[in-house]
Amino acid sequence: MSKHCETFDHTADVGLAADGETLAELFEALAEGLAGVYCPPSSVRPAETRTVAVRAEDIEALTVDFLSDVLAVLEVERFAVAGCRVTDVDETHVAAELSGEPLDRAHHEIGMEVKAVTYHELAIARDAHGWHGRVILDV
Repeated sequence: MSKHCETFDHTADVGLAADGETLAELFEALAEGLAGVYCPPSSVRPAETRTVAVRAEDIEALTVDFLSDVLAVLEVERFAVAGCRVTDVDETHVAAELSGEPLDRAHHEIGMEVKAVTYHELAIARDAHGWHGRVILDV
Protein backbone atom coordinates (compact mmCIF):
# COMPACT_ATOMS: atom_id res chain seq x y z
CA MET A 1 0.00 0.00 0.00
CA SER A 2 1.29 3.47 -0.83
CA LYS A 3 -0.08 6.75 0.40
CA HIS A 4 -3.57 7.62 -0.77
CA CYS A 5 -6.21 10.22 0.04
CA GLU A 6 -9.73 10.75 -1.24
CA THR A 7 -12.53 13.09 -0.34
CA PHE A 8 -16.00 12.10 0.81
CA ASP A 9 -19.16 14.13 1.30
CA HIS A 10 -20.21 14.88 4.86
CA THR A 11 -23.39 16.91 5.45
CA ALA A 12 -22.31 20.47 4.59
CA ASP A 13 -18.62 19.64 4.92
CA VAL A 14 -15.95 17.61 3.12
CA GLY A 15 -14.05 14.69 4.59
CA LEU A 16 -10.62 13.29 3.86
CA ALA A 17 -9.96 9.57 4.13
CA ALA A 18 -6.27 8.74 3.82
CA ASP A 19 -3.93 5.78 4.13
CA GLY A 20 -0.18 5.32 4.28
CA GLU A 21 2.25 2.53 5.00
CA THR A 22 3.96 4.84 7.50
CA LEU A 23 2.83 7.74 9.68
CA ALA A 24 4.85 10.04 7.42
CA GLU A 25 2.92 8.83 4.36
CA LEU A 26 -0.38 9.33 6.18
CA PHE A 27 0.46 12.95 7.00
CA GLU A 28 1.70 13.53 3.44
CA ALA A 29 -1.52 12.10 2.02
CA LEU A 30 -3.71 14.19 4.34
CA ALA A 31 -1.79 17.39 3.54
CA GLU A 32 -1.97 16.70 -0.20
CA GLY A 33 -5.67 15.86 0.11
CA LEU A 34 -6.36 19.15 1.89
CA ALA A 35 -4.32 21.07 -0.68
CA GLY A 36 -6.21 19.32 -3.48
CA VAL A 37 -9.56 20.42 -2.08
CA TYR A 38 -8.31 24.00 -2.16
CA CYS A 39 -6.46 23.90 -5.51
CA PRO A 40 -5.97 20.81 -7.71
CA PRO A 41 -2.25 19.99 -7.66
CA SER A 42 -2.11 19.13 -11.38
CA SER A 43 -1.89 22.87 -12.16
CA VAL A 44 0.77 23.62 -9.52
CA ARG A 45 4.52 23.63 -10.21
CA PRO A 46 6.79 22.55 -7.33
CA ALA A 47 8.95 25.69 -7.73
CA GLU A 48 9.30 26.72 -4.06
CA THR A 49 8.93 25.17 -0.61
CA ARG A 50 7.33 26.16 2.67
CA THR A 51 8.02 24.37 5.95
CA VAL A 52 5.52 23.38 8.61
CA ALA A 53 6.47 21.99 12.02
CA VAL A 54 4.02 21.12 14.80
CA ARG A 55 4.12 19.56 18.27
CA ALA A 56 1.05 18.34 20.14
CA GLU A 57 0.20 16.14 23.10
CA ASP A 58 -1.37 13.31 21.06
CA ILE A 59 -1.80 12.10 17.50
CA GLU A 60 -5.32 13.54 17.10
CA ALA A 61 -4.26 17.04 18.16
CA LEU A 62 -1.13 16.67 16.02
CA THR A 63 -3.24 15.85 12.97
CA VAL A 64 -5.59 18.81 13.42
CA ASP A 65 -2.76 21.23 14.24
CA PHE A 66 -0.64 20.05 11.31
CA LEU A 67 -3.48 20.33 8.81
CA SER A 68 -4.45 23.72 10.27
CA ASP A 69 -0.90 24.93 9.63
CA VAL A 70 -1.05 23.57 6.07
CA LEU A 71 -4.36 25.43 5.65
CA ALA A 72 -2.68 28.64 6.86
CA VAL A 73 -0.01 28.24 4.17
CA LEU A 74 -2.78 27.83 1.58
CA GLU A 75 -5.03 30.64 2.80
CA VAL A 76 -2.79 33.19 4.53
CA GLU A 77 0.36 32.81 2.46
CA ARG A 78 -1.69 32.22 -0.72
CA PHE A 79 0.58 29.30 -1.63
CA ALA A 80 -0.67 26.56 -3.98
CA VAL A 81 0.69 23.15 -2.94
CA ALA A 82 1.83 20.50 -5.40
CA GLY A 83 3.10 18.01 -2.84
CA CYS A 84 4.16 17.33 0.73
CA ARG A 85 7.27 15.59 2.07
CA VAL A 86 7.40 14.77 5.78
CA THR A 87 10.96 15.18 7.05
CA ASP A 88 10.44 14.12 10.68
CA VAL A 89 7.48 12.54 12.47
CA ASP A 90 6.36 10.67 15.56
CA GLU A 91 3.03 10.62 17.38
CA THR A 92 3.59 14.07 18.94
CA HIS A 93 5.66 15.92 16.32
CA VAL A 94 5.65 16.40 12.56
CA ALA A 95 7.84 18.50 10.28
CA ALA A 96 7.18 18.76 6.57
CA GLU A 97 8.07 20.62 3.40
CA LEU A 98 5.26 21.76 1.12
CA SER A 99 6.31 22.20 -2.51
CA GLY A 100 4.39 24.53 -4.80
CA GLU A 101 4.19 28.12 -5.97
CA PRO A 102 2.42 31.38 -5.12
CA LEU A 103 -1.27 31.19 -5.93
CA ASP A 104 -2.17 32.83 -9.24
CA ARG A 105 -5.90 32.90 -9.94
CA ALA A 106 -5.17 33.32 -13.67
CA HIS A 107 -3.19 30.08 -13.69
CA HIS A 108 -4.61 27.93 -10.86
CA GLU A 109 -8.07 26.45 -10.60
CA ILE A 110 -9.54 27.29 -7.21
CA GLY A 111 -11.63 24.57 -5.58
CA MET A 112 -13.45 24.95 -2.29
CA GLU A 113 -12.62 27.40 0.46
CA VAL A 114 -11.78 25.45 3.60
CA LYS A 115 -12.66 27.33 6.78
CA ALA A 116 -11.19 24.92 9.32
CA VAL A 117 -9.94 21.44 10.12
CA THR A 118 -12.23 19.88 12.73
CA TYR A 119 -12.12 17.23 15.45
CA HIS A 120 -15.58 16.03 14.38
CA GLU A 121 -15.38 12.27 13.66
CA LEU A 122 -11.56 12.51 13.61
CA ALA A 123 -9.98 9.05 13.48
CA ILE A 124 -6.29 8.12 13.26
CA ALA A 125 -5.42 4.43 13.57
CA ARG A 126 -2.71 1.93 12.82
CA ASP A 127 -3.21 -1.70 11.84
CA ALA A 128 -1.23 -4.46 10.12
CA HIS A 129 -1.62 -2.66 6.75
CA GLY A 130 -0.38 0.76 7.89
CA TRP A 131 -1.88 4.04 9.05
CA HIS A 132 -5.41 5.30 8.31
CA GLY A 133 -7.01 8.67 8.94
CA ARG A 134 -10.35 10.42 8.54
CA VAL A 135 -10.69 14.17 8.96
CA ILE A 136 -13.67 16.46 8.41
CA LEU A 137 -13.04 19.87 6.84
CA ASP A 138 -15.42 22.76 7.47
CA VAL A 139 -16.11 24.32 4.04
